[in-house]
Amino acid sequence: MPRQRLRNFARDPLCHFALLGGLLFGLNSLFQNDTPDTDEIVVSENRIEHIANIFQRGWQRPPDASELRGLVDDFVREEVLYREAVRLGLDQDDTVIRRRLRMKMEYLAKDLVNAIEPGDPVLEAYYQKNLAQYARPARYSFEQIYFNSDRRPEVAEDARLVLAKLASGDDPRELGDSNLLQHSYQDISAERIDRLFGSSFVLQLAELEPGQWQGPVTSAYGEHLVRISAQQPASTAPFASVRDEVLRDWQLAEQKRILETQYQTLRKNYRVTIADIAGIELGPAAQAPASGGEVARQ
Repeated sequence: MPRQRLRNFARDPLCHFALLGGLLFGLNSLFQNDTPDTDEIVVSENRIEHIANIFQRGWQRPPDASELRGLVDDFVREEVLYREAVRLGLDQDDTVIRRRLRMKMEYLAKDLVNAIEPGDPVLEAYYQKNLAQYARPARYSFEQIYFNSDRRPEVAEDARLVLAKLASGDDPRELGDSNLLQHSYQDISAERIDRLFGSSFVLQLAELEPGQWQGPVTSAYGEHLVRISAQQPASTAPFASVRDEVLRDWQLAEQKRILETQYQTLRKNYRVTIADIAGIELGPAAQAPASGGEVARQ
């Protein structure tokens, strides 16, 4: 029973959010300057190691003593200018800075989720709840002979004559009209066929018997005789074959849940007041519906 409770706790998004909060606090403690925000700048050993690690990831080698001193000097220069910019209020009402800070907050949550790899039972449960995401369309291997119906007023009769020639052993590549479509397609998905021939073509293929020339079949370009050599019906991919895909999807879903939980938790610390949007006159290109939410309105 305790082990089951532990597994349930580890799968709970609120548990992940708690871990996120701890991670944010830990990162803040690790990389912040060793003193409060005063006129003193202290470059700690942790900060120097962090600077050296960034250099090593970029250059695939550690910096030498001269390079490291230059990097530290550049950090001090950046810190001085940053603090003065903040003191002057240059960070206020700057859309670029606001968006960058939002992205950093969201990246922290995403990195946390990406570091969590749940067990197969969790992934299999997600897979079962989202089977439609792992549906695989039908696939076909077939040959086709094209008839330009704009140039052939009796296209059905022409197709019947070609069927007779095929029965007599004529080469199918020598029959029909030329076009940019391939004569044969191997193991092609129904989605790809729709893009090549038009949305109704694959529906007609599903009605044909494999192994013999049949038609005419109508496409977006004209009429075709078709011989299907192989057909694989639509199916759902087994979990084992899409486990990596399921993991990525699970991580994305968890990221969204944690980000929303994070936002809703932090939002409770603020009283949000929004002016009456309906009373604001917008230009024709800027018209937008009013947004909802439980907020105070002026």
